[in-house]
Amino acid sequence: MDLTNIKGVGPEKAKKLMNAGYSTVESIAFSSPRDLSMDSGIPEETARQIIASAKIIVRSKENTKGGKLVEILSGKDAKKILNSMEHITTGLKGLDNILGGGVETCAVTEFYGPAKAGKTQICHQLCVTVQLPKEKGGLEAPALYIDTERTVKYDHIKSVAERFGLDPDLASDNVFYAYAMNSEALFDMVHKSLDEVVQNRGIKLVVVDCLTGHFRAEYCGRESLPLRQQKMNRVIHDLLRIAVSHDLAVVVTNQVHSQPDLYGKSENPIGGHTVAHGVTFRLGLSTRKHNMRVATVVDAPALPPKETYFAITAKGLIDITAKDLSSKEPIEFSEAKEIEEKAEKVEEEEAVLD
Repeated sequence: MDLTNIKGVGPEKAKKLMNAGYSTVESIAFSSPRDLSMDSGIPEETARQIIASAKIIVRSKENTKGGKLVEILSGKDAKKILNSMEHITTGLKGLDNILGGGVETCAVTEFYGPAKAGKTQICHQLCVTVQLPKEKGGLEAPALYIDTERTVKYDHIKSVAERFGLDPDLASDNVFYAYAMNSEALFDMVHKSLDEVVQNRGIKLVVVDCLTGHFRAEYCGRESLPLRQQKMNRVIHDLLRIAVSHDLAVVVTNQVHSQPDLYGKSENPIGGHTVAHGVTFRLGLSTRKHNMRVATVVDAPALPPKETYFAITAKGLIDITAKDLSSKEPIEFSEAKEIEEKAEKVEEEEAVLD
């Protein structure tokens, strides 16, 4: 929609807003008057009036869920909207289960863990599963992969797509790509470019792999910590704003650092409280023998801490059971069906006992 449709926005103000990265009505409606004023140079009181007008337009749109949250709602209406948020299957029954149905839209989901824990593998698989039909857990929509570590492999995306019954070439073409070479590039991409891209392309999944790597490398020393945290905080809040305003899911990955303690050492995610409070769902990944991994819900609005198990294969991630963790050999993709049948049998037996 042309920004001049917003009351109080003429061609000159529209140009200022566009240059500042506010290219959609949603990006304006979900911003704060102070940020809008500082970014665009428009007086704060004028910015407040423009935001109020943008909110009226967003509320009037029929096919929006997050957009309805810009107004005060009755408990009945709020419950209806919040309970209707869609999910993207991860392609793993166990992970979907502990996430309450999959990766939720209008939210930011973080996967953190050491190297080789499977963070990027999860992102690759989600870029495929978001394209699945809705009856199979997808949203029938493309994804955008913002890469900060040059880890995307389109050949692997094609292999995963083939496994899920999608056309490999078409599925890989539906994964849009952007390489952020430093923290400023990532900041500008999220703040200035993302709104317009996701709206024009109909994107329903945005992946940032990795969120904190550049900030960790570029802002060294205690004197740089406040600025680093401030920049990361803005990126996370922009990602959440985009997720809510466009009814899409955001997935970010995060690195860890070792911290010695009384019991040896622990691995904590980078970003401290800024990232912890900024994301909606937080899951930790850890490695086990061979290609086996563990995923744990660390923080979620209404989900208990719980873990599940998976294995990394050439065809993507597959479910495994706790017993499989003691396997002396790597779990292969060909064993996935057998493991699934065993798990279903255990679930049936437990249900009978209950």
